[in-house]
Amino acid sequence: MNAREQFERMLQEWRQSRRLRLGALVVLLILGAHVVLTLSDRQQAMADDYRRDAALLGRLEEASRESAWPERAEQAEAAAEAMRTSIPQAASAGLAQAELQAWLGGQAAVGQLEQARVRAEATLDVPDRPDLWQVVARVEGGVPAGGLERFLQALSSGLPWIQVERLEVTEGRETQLSAIVRGYYRKPDEAPAADAAPAAAGGAP
Repeated sequence: MNAREQFERMLQEWRQSRRLRLGALVVLLILGAHVVLTLSDRQQAMADDYRRDAALLGRLEEASRESAWPERAEQAEAAAEAMRTSIPQAASAGLAQAELQAWLGGQAAVGQLEQARVRAEATLDVPDRPDLWQVVARVEGGVPAGGLERFLQALSSGLPWIQVERLEVTEGRETQLSAIVRGYYRKPDEAPAADAAPAAAGGAP
């Protein structure tokens, strides 16, 4: 059977078979509906993108007309500078250690710690803040009645730049206290690198 005969046979079957014609019509309707839905979804997505872009453009235009932005930026910069200058300043890493030792010695005296021992253990640069040092120190001593509360209240006066990282209280015949404290100090305009070596032990005044 040649191609012409095959075509004539298919054409005859098409004319004689109503079911075949209905099936083909259903397929065409489904394909047409799919094309229409696809175009509709694409049009909706484009419309949504346009509305979002228009809203963003409107907000940007409104922000560009806001005259208070320069003033707000100046206020934020002034607040940041005020916070920075509130950090105690030390001329060197060694003096930062001495400052924290002296301050902790004073707080130990307020808490009336017995045989208080204050030792600065290290001075390090602060990550991502090249203008600051952090000093780690340890305070140890006996705690009289009511002394722990007084000592903790005294330490809280150094917040936020002096913080207690760990506190251990051992109760027995005599109550003993051990605290790890970290203090932050502002470097001078040109400061030497921090010396991580422990400082000499110091005592409370």
